[in-house]
Amino acid sequence: MTEKTLPQVRKARLPYIDRSREMVWLAEHEREYAGQWVVLDGDRLLGHGDDPRPIVEKARSEGIEQPLVVHVRKEFGPSMGGWL
Repeated sequence: MTEKTLPQVRKARLPYIDRSREMVWLAEHEREYAGQWVVLDGDRLLGHGDDPRPIVEKARSEGIEQPLVVHVRKEFGPSMGGWL
């Protein structure tokens, strides 16, 4: 009988990115961009539309390494979960 070993778990070395300014911007403006992709850097809208790729490419060419890319939902309000 062979002994099974668990995989080694290592702490990620990714830097922490504070996205609080992006979250505030989304809370204030999400209804304006319902159903679209938005690309943000802090509280600055870099672009929006059906395809985020060209916006992200433009942002990276301007030196923005990790813009936040979010697809804004179309439906707003409380969500229902669990048993009815």
